[in-house]
Amino acid sequence: MQIIPPHPYASRLAQDLFDALWLENLYGFRGHCLMHPEVNGKIVMEIALDETRSLRWQGQRADGLRPFRVLGSNAVLHTATNTTNLELSKIVEVLQTADWWRDRTGRFTRFFTLAYDQAAFAAVHEQNILESLMAAPEDLLTWEALSCLKDRPFHPLARAKDWNGDHGYGYATETMASFPLHWVAVPRNYIVSAPAAPLTGQPLAESLLDPGQQDSLASAARAFHADGENWLWMPVHPWQWAWLNRSIPLKLSECIYLSVGPGTAIPTASLRSLAVTGNSGTHLKLALSVRTLGATRALPPRYLHNGILASACLESLRRRDDWLAAHLLLCDEDKWWALSQCAALEAEPGELACMIRRYPTLPGATLIPMAALPAVSADGKLPAFDHLIGAAAPEEAAWRLFGDIAGALLELGLRCFAHGVMPELHGQNVLLAFEFEDRKIAALVLRDHDTLRVCHPLMQAQGVAIPDYVIDRSTPNTLELNTSRELLAYLQTLAIEVNLYAILAALATYYGRDEAHGWGIVRQALEICLARAPLPVEIAGQARKMLLEEVEWPFKQLLAPLFNVTSFGTGMPSAMGRLPNPLLAGSPSWPEDDRQAR
Repeated sequence: MQIIPPHPYASRLAQDLFDALWLENLYGFRGHCLMHPEVNGKIVMEIALDETRSLRWQGQRADGLRPFRVLGSNAVLHTATNTTNLELSKIVEVLQTADWWRDRTGRFTRFFTLAYDQAAFAAVHEQNILESLMAAPEDLLTWEALSCLKDRPFHPLARAKDWNGDHGYGYATETMASFPLHWVAVPRNYIVSAPAAPLTGQPLAESLLDPGQQDSLASAARAFHADGENWLWMPVHPWQWAWLNRSIPLKLSECIYLSVGPGTAIPTASLRSLAVTGNSGTHLKLALSVRTLGATRALPPRYLHNGILASACLESLRRRDDWLAAHLLLCDEDKWWALSQCAALEAEPGELACMIRRYPTLPGATLIPMAALPAVSADGKLPAFDHLIGAAAPEEAAWRLFGDIAGALLELGLRCFAHGVMPELHGQNVLLAFEFEDRKIAALVLRDHDTLRVCHPLMQAQGVAIPDYVIDRSTPNTLELNTSRELLAYLQTLAIEVNLYAILAALATYYGRDEAHGWGIVRQALEICLARAPLPVEIAGQARKMLLEEVEWPFKQLLAPLFNVTSFGTGMPSAMGRLPNPLLAGSPSWPEDDRQAR
């Protein structure tokens, strides 16, 4: 009989599963849980499924927002007559049979299976990723690959990449392998582009290819009579081109497929953003209609258009605020092109589109996505902190660096808030410009500007020009917010509860600390930033109260919205829930009815 080896990341997937169910309180999950003490400090978390059945996980009680640490990945199903040991995939299936589980589509099982398989794929490549990081810690791509060992924190489905029936492993970041770009000639009269995008010549080929490669592509274009000024040569992701040809009619009959190559690229952690081989500091963002977390990763021109306006807004804040001028750098994302299929920009699907992203240069600094910081290796170590502070550094050095990171991120967020805007400060969008020689953060770098939230009343009060976003305002949107409370929620949720919490939770686990230690550091950083940031008097008191005094905070929910969505668009479905304020003294106070089985 063949023995199947255990999944290397099964325990962390089990923890992510519990974390998501508990933090989001999916279908009232907390109210169906009861902890039973056992010997040796262990406890059993019992999850009532109905009147006769329950799931029981063995683990340890913990402080903080996640009160339970799963030991192993298996659980036991108890019924009136027997008990059954369940592996992780079966736990997911059984949860969906609970009488309180509302979703009956089976979507949870499908996405979890994808996540489970793709986590195993990441585990296979872990050693190569760590060796590459050791060999080239100054290379952004090695840090992008490291972040894949974690993916979105506290989320069991984050790794689920739906390639429409393909596994997509040939285009995965974990392999750190390049693949050839494909090129298509598109009639220029079918192109919509950024104001800064050149209207003549072949700007994409000239920006991405060396002279010899440009000659090769020009020869291919001549062979198809697509070498005149009426044609634009566009790169396309090979998977996307195959998918478009079998799935979407587009105006493909008017486009001419030129060649495989020239030019190669390596995927970053976001899959559709590629590092162009031989073109340091330049990434190419391509439409890629893969589904992740309920959204297709196409590249709608309205997003690209809005990103330019958002970048200009942030640049205006840098001119108004000396701290932002010194500590905030922006990627240049003002050149993009897309195949136009509709009369209105807001209706363009962006299934054949691209953007050139150029990273700012800061001599002596290495760019590190914050998403890489909480990544944990199979042996339980924190590779990012080993590099940032040195593997032999004492625990105090790790927490001191965390304090520096928290202070920089929170000051950035609060100074933007003071002017009525909030960037999306999760770990994938924010990069540290880190100086290894002095072990310090030189600046923070932002990318993907199209998610800059704006609050019109606050901006008007501060005399900040409001970006004229292209949005379908007949439906709700989360870019334009009406109140300071709504705007500050994006600092609480994405910057603190996702980004900083993932790092402090990883440090707390590694050093055997209570999470309260890390939350104390975050609170101290917030108090300093609140005193220093130029918050208008009319919102300063409210911000302090919301952050430091209110009993509950907003929390971004992803699971229920994902299970409820009827069609997949380009925006990730989400909703706002509530959880205890993690910055209040002591452990979060969960309501009693959240800790008692019904």
